Amino acid sequence: MPPTLLERVGGAARRLPRDLLASLLVVLAYATFTIMAVFVRNAAEHLPVIVIVFLRQVLTMLLMTPLFWMNREQIRHPMGFRLHALRGFTAVGSMLCGLTALVYVPFADVTAIQMTEALFVTALAALLLRETVGWRRWSATAVGFLGVVVMLGPFSGGIEHYALVALLGAVFSAFAVISLRLGSTLDSTVTVLFYQGLVVLALTAPLAWWYWQPVTLAGLQVVFMMSLVMVVGQLLFTSALRMGEAAALAPLGYLRLLLMGVVGYWLYAEVPSLATVLGALLVVGSASYTLHRNAKRQEAIREEGPG
Repeated sequence: MPPTLLERVGGAARRLPRDLLASLLVVLAYATFTIMAVFVRNAAEHLPVIVIVFLRQVLTMLLMTPLFWMNREQIRHPMGFRLHALRGFTAVGSMLCGLTALVYVPFADVTAIQMTEALFVTALAALLLRETVGWRRWSATAVGFLGVVVMLGPFSGGIEHYALVALLGAVFSAFAVISLRLGSTLDSTVTVLFYQGLVVLALTAPLAWWYWQPVTLAGLQVVFMMSLVMVVGQLLFTSALRMGEAAALAPLGYLRLLLMGVVGYWLYAEVPSLATVLGALLVVGSASYTLHRNAKRQEAIREEGPG
């Protein structure tokens, strides 16, 4: 019996070098995240952002139910529930700020600002986890924040408030990463996703009820597609990180910025200013360098071993 198209594609993928395959998965993940951003804007035409966050989390939990069921024994006995609560809180802040920014801020701008997450993680790791941060990473962090200042333009007539919302979302995301590091040895990834999802539902349900309005079929379809694309994107990105070296994947952040910029121009006629382009290059460059240095540092730690 001749192999199917899916089997031929799978066989070809297995013959590729792991870093190349991981890079292709990252490209697909960034493409799905870009599609998700378009769905976010469409959904905001039908529903308030808080309702979108709540419905997205409900649908995401439903889509992941088979995975939760297969790992139910691990889920029944969580070790770090306080950290799950902290992650849920930071996830709510990150989603509310991130989705709001996607609605009101040009795609290229919000993408570059969101990439400051890596810079905030570096600073928070030094302050809260007592990690040693060398002068190279501190310099990259300073350059990245300089890029944010250039993009926000505080000396050219005022700051765009929704751009600050995007920056706050990056701060929330950085705290979420720090909480993951704190509890990395306590629970499995599936357990973390389950309890984080429950906390997100518990925190967003009252606000969603307060701002609730009738959900049209079109609105529900858009939110469902947004949730589905998000889950697919996360699976692709997670698979890429497990398969390839993070240091090799970090420079692909420029591709994410390019995709969002092209879609923003094509669908919404968003033309970035010179300040946006220069600031974005500084931010993405420093963030990519920081991710690269972090990956190299983790590799060195693993090679040294526990002794």
